[in-house]
Amino acid sequence: MKRILMITTGGTIASVATSDGFTPGIDGTSLLKMVPVLTGKCDITCSEIFNIDSSNITPRHWQMIAKTIDEVYFDYDGFVISHGTDTMAYTAAALSWMLKNPAKPIVLTGAQVPITLEGTDAKDNLINAFEVACSGVEGVCIVFGNQVISGLHAKKLCSEDFNGFSSINAKPWATIDETGIHWQKSILDRMQTKDESVRMGFRVMPNLEEKVVVLKVIPGMKPDVLEYYYNKGFKGIVIESFGAGGVPNEDNNWLPALEWAINSGMTVVCSTQCIYDGVNLRKYPIGVLAERLGAKSAGLQTIEATVTKLMWDLAN
Repeated sequence: MKRILMITTGGTIASVATSDGFTPGIDGTSLLKMVPVLTGKCDITCSEIFNIDSSNITPRHWQMIAKTIDEVYFDYDGFVISHGTDTMAYTAAALSWMLKNPAKPIVLTGAQVPITLEGTDAKDNLINAFEVACSGVEGVCIVFGNQVISGLHAKKLCSEDFNGFSSINAKPWATIDETGIHWQKSILDRMQTKDESVRMGFRVMPNLEEKVVVLKVIPGMKPDVLEYYYNKGFKGIVIESFGAGGVPNEDNNWLPALEWAINSGMTVVCSTQCIYDGVNLRKYPIGVLAERLGAKSAGLQTIEATVTKLMWDLAN
């Protein structure tokens, strides 16, 4: 029988009704009692490391999760992390960078409706999460609705729909229906041909630089905002630019300010406000010029993966 550690962090899945709205208030043991079908499927241990609304998640909480896994990594076959949906994609991406060479499933899940209410999606998501945690798949993923999604490609697109997450610029690892989990062939191949040297190379690199900001460019925005963040001590900035990675370069020219920020020691990464297809700084002159000045491209990464990667890069 597989041994699975369930790490609980709060979120809607563990919420109860209060006079101020839904508030996290259910521990992991109580969550499991509400899903009795899990009994006997695997040997489950619960660890509640915090119990908060995921809007209050910070990099410190990501580090707590990573260190919890690090301390007991070799004692378990997989991990399930119950988490609020609002920042789950950020946590999944951050763990993907901090946990190096994981040879076990590290599965995040949550719910759009608290487990205590009729019609909740929490029970199905927990059942599917534990199935994936027992599957032998390697790495960080989100199990939600009818999909298993890489931690580096997940994004919450819906605030209420039970299939609230999508896999951006990559196929999901698997789809789920009443007949079971249907893995992509590439994931199946990876599960069946494990590299022992990689499997033994697990380590945690939890350091993160928190002085990172995401700046969404809107028409008419002046580039002096870069100086503001520099003066506030920020080390890195992700620019959510237009289309394939463009910033203004005529009357409201951002390029001199970008050059100044980079020469002043800030790391600048160009992302896009588009959900799909990513950044291509070599498509138009404005992107080419920005890259020539030293701006980096986020490529196909989501904004969640981009900002957490920048935090990790600046600290390591």
